[in-house]
Amino acid sequence: MPVRFVFLTDTHHHPNAPKDFGAPKMLTRSHEIHRAIPPAVNALAPDFIVHGGDLLCGGGSFELPRKAYLQSIHEVAETFSNFQAPFYCVPGNHDCDAQKGSLDAFARAFTLPEPLTIVDAAPRLRLALANIYHTCNPIETNTGIWSDALDDALREAAQKALNDCCALILIVHTWILPAEDEGKALVQNADLLIDTLTQSPAIIAAFTGHRHRNRITYYRDFLVLDTACLIGFPLGFRQICLLDDGYFHTTFHQLDLPDLIQASYDRSPPEANNRWQGEIPDRDTEIFLPRLKALWG
Repeated sequence: MPVRFVFLTDTHHHPNAPKDFGAPKMLTRSHEIHRAIPPAVNALAPDFIVHGGDLLCGGGSFELPRKAYLQSIHEVAETFSNFQAPFYCVPGNHDCDAQKGSLDAFARAFTLPEPLTIVDAAPRLRLALANIYHTCNPIETNTGIWSDALDDALREAAQKALNDCCALILIVHTWILPAEDEGKALVQNADLLIDTLTQSPAIIAAFTGHRHRNRITYYRDFLVLDTACLIGFPLGFRQICLLDDGYFHTTFHQLDLPDLIQASYDRSPPEANNRWQGEIPDRDTEIFLPRLKALWG
């Protein structure tokens, strides 16, 4: 049977933003955006939902007071409780508080991978949820660290998945391909992670956020999917469908907020908006994955 799920990332809720901060973010309209997310996702009836991190506006950049940070956690947890499918997430660099870089309050509302959590999200499909901040302060090292502990845990999980004919998908907040974007926003020790992904035939894809761009890279024989933010243009999320014959489908869905989408678009020149939105194959495409076919065929 096909497996269908939704991936969203960088929703950056701010309960009372004084300004929108850097484009394409629309933090002053965060409540409006968050109200629109659950019905849009639920309408697709996914098997499960995954968030790639930065649910909040803590950490650096946004100067979020402690009281507002705690309020934002409560409001996001309340909003996402309206999802009608199991929900999983990984922490981003803005999910910690802005005072000490602590994820403790976040972890009381959302399950924090320690440091890698494996979940059976659907028949024959597992998720590897990574906490790349378990050895560092997210304010000081906002790209996170792919640690030896994470790598050992992923290799072990990949071998178990292979033995069980299960596909495995890695969820990690920041980018992982060193050649992309001149290394900006790249997780530390990315080379170690790429070696593990390359040598682990059960891992079919890695999903990331952080840089607010839609981009799909077919690397060796697995996929790396970067996904745009949901707090600004193009204001959307991915729907994924995995098929028994090894095909991977992805469709990008924008929220039904046309005036807000236009307001966010108008903050930037067309070339910047094109980078965030990506080309058509970065949003809507069908790709054959030999690894998935070998596991499920």
